[in-house]
Amino acid sequence: MTEFAFAQSYPASRRVAAVLAAKAAALHGLSNTDREDLSQEALLELWRKAAAFDERRAGWRTYSERVVASRLSSLLRRAYSSRSGHGREDSLEGLKLTDPAPADLDLRADVRRVLDGLRPLDRSVALCLIDYSAIETGHRLGVARATVYRSIKRLRVAFMAAGLHRMPGRTA
Repeated sequence: MTEFAFAQSYPASRRVAAVLAAKAAALHGLSNTDREDLSQEALLELWRKAAAFDERRAGWRTYSERVVASRLSSLLRRAYSSRSGHGREDSLEGLKLTDPAPADLDLRADVRRVLDGLRPLDRSVALCLIDYSAIETGHRLGVARATVYRSIKRLRVAFMAAGLHRMPGRTA
């Protein structure tokens, strides 16, 4: 796409970026300044990727929506991961290494014992939660999300009753 064509489509592209940035900002509780920054970053990415546009594959509006949505997702994912500490490189100096578990703790056996004492649904939920979110677990098991959350509550009670609520290396 030439600069002339991009300049002609700029108002529509700006609108797409503004709408999707406003939606993302509202969803994540971001300020107006952050919303404007997201919109500008998305437009900049669209300008960078304008040369890759192929009108045989999609219309400009569809292409611009996909590029903008992808860039916004990347920006929000990076912002979230940096807030939660992912991707941060801390020095290993001064790091105190501790034994991850006391010698008398056989965690697998304890977890197996707790799971064996559960109702079949709660056991299925617990095993499914290893790999999936609560919502995905509900979909996979064919139960309502509220049912999954009630099961999680029962799982917490069962693990706490077994003395597994305080794991080594974790704080309450």
